Amino acid sequence: MINMEASSLANKITILDIASALDVSAISVSRALSGKIGVSEALRERISLKAKEMGYKKLINKNTYKILVLHQRPLIQDNSNFAYMIQGIQRALQNKEISYHTEFVDKNNQDMMQLPLKLLKDNNFNGLIFIGKFDDDYVGLLKEKIKNYIFYTGYSPSCNVDSVWFNFNNGGYNQCEYLINNGHVDIGFLGRRSILFRNKEKVLGITSALENYEIPIRSEFFTYIEENFEENFETSVMNLLNGNHKPSAIICQGDFIAVKLINLLNKKGINVPEDISIISSGNTEMASLTLPTLTTLDLNIEYSCEIAVELLIKRINNPSKPCESITINSTLIPRESVKNLIK
Repeated sequence: MINMEASSLANKITILDIASALDVSAISVSRALSGKIGVSEALRERISLKAKEMGYKKLINKNTYKILVLHQRPLIQDNSNFAYMIQGIQRALQNKEISYHTEFVDKNNQDMMQLPLKLLKDNNFNGLIFIGKFDDDYVGLLKEKIKNYIFYTGYSPSCNVDSVWFNFNNGGYNQCEYLINNGHVDIGFLGRRSILFRNKEKVLGITSALENYEIPIRSEFFTYIEENFEENFETSVMNLLNGNHKPSAIICQGDFIAVKLINLLNKKGINVPEDISIISSGNTEMASLTLPTLTTLDLNIEYSCEIAVELLIKRINNPSKPCESITINSTLIPRESVKNLIK
């Protein structure tokens, strides 16, 4: 009974109660708790701490939410789905009738710790969605301005924040299993060394599938392209294919690399999938346009965007909840680039 009474009293705490406890104006409390300008950061912190101490809960109608969406394209190449991710987040917000602003923040602005223009003009945002990978220091700067935030696609195991990410481990397993079911046992991987975490997850899935099917893992078939991508791509690929023992199939990091690989193989007189099979990730527009059409993974971007928005809303409504990291499984799209060796 005591806990119920305490809870009931906490729910009745008002802005006037907080103002009286701190001997400040109700307007200052309202501005501080809503993120508006007109109060110092020191006073805003005092008011926030007192509100939390007194058990004040601000009830927010979802139609009054205001969300800032910041995006930083992680790579120039290999990510033609990035525009769809931005559009997907915008569509998910629109479907919930939530007001939002979208802004691109380049690496230079992050290095200089410059606030987004929208945030300089208006500090009254309930939540923030980061699309892509942002510098940790820059994220820390924005955390001081907007308490509720989420990473969409910019996940890192070092970050203890809400995030929505793609399940590359599961994707790698499914790609490898599909190749095994088509009779392939000499399976390789081709990806960029700079995309370290994602590719570690992908390779873990691939090697797990090989182990489960009791197929030897040939480490020499796993090739990583260095930073000077254009200069060493052909050399890396031909070193992989000129050995005495060659892979019958290659799993590519993404569609961009897969298409580039197919073009190089065609130039060298190596036919896909007759001589070697290729499988990829992304299901970008190029995947259905290349010859042969590319067997790939669809990342389920639209659904992942809906989940990201839902997760941010949960954070806004419950700021003290534990952090969640949600991974979305992909869907295999079979096309023409994989040869069935069993037939």
